[in-house]
Amino acid sequence: MVRGNTSNVLVAILTIVTLVALTGYQVTSETSAVRLLGRLGAALIELDRWLPAHRDDIELLARDRPNQPLVLAELPIDVAIPASAALDAPMPVLRATIVEAMGRRLYEHGAGAIQDEEGESHLGITEPLRWAVDALDESAHGFWQLLLIIAGLTLLAVLAGHAWMRQSPLPGLAVGSAIAALLALMAWLAVTAIGSSLHGAIDEEIARVARDGVWLGLRNSLAATAIGLGALYAAHTLMGRRPEESWDEWDEFEYEEQEPRKAPPY
Repeated sequence: MVRGNTSNVLVAILTIVTLVALTGYQVTSETSAVRLLGRLGAALIELDRWLPAHRDDIELLARDRPNQPLVLAELPIDVAIPASAALDAPMPVLRATIVEAMGRRLYEHGAGAIQDEEGESHLGITEPLRWAVDALDESAHGFWQLLLIIAGLTLLAVLAGHAWMRQSPLPGLAVGSAIAALLALMAWLAVTAIGSSLHGAIDEEIARVARDGVWLGLRNSLAATAIGLGALYAAHTLMGRRPEESWDEWDEFEYEEQEPRKAPPY
């Protein structure tokens, strides 16, 4: 019993680590991170104010060079968009193109992509924007990918060990998923509370981006918890008792069958 409890604790811990790594991997994937970083870039330059004031200039530059990428040199993030996206394009299309270009630039080059007119970056080490960009860029994705591989393979090895020892890993999986969901819920509530007390477009957007990332982890953990509890219920319903108890009885039955029968006395 002690050995089973200890092994299930290990499964629970590895489940938590794997779910955290999975969330980090998903949030920092190219599609998701570019979208989130684009939102940060739009908040940084207050794009909804900047774009209407510069729409005519952008169209003029696009007409002068219709076959070349249009470089938006006035932005603190060096981006280029197709000229076709600025020629008589609806405002939402142009805005989405600029946001996607800023997000991709930040994803590939990190916080160093935010520079002034002289090409220097003034983001300090304590700047929340720098931390947010560094947490979502391509190098961060590599870290989460490596952690997910290590945690996932370790968890699979432990599960294989449970199968070899004829022990059920389902309690550990369910408990670990439930703990991960609880931690994600607490983090989501904390980020939401912090975001409601912030002022400023960029700080509010950072809080919203963090909340969306934590929400993805909460969703993953809840799904894993539901699967774990469903598997436990199915095992209990179909087998009526814990699988390891049946396996132990089967071992005892095999042992009794292999004992030689005693010769009858004469």
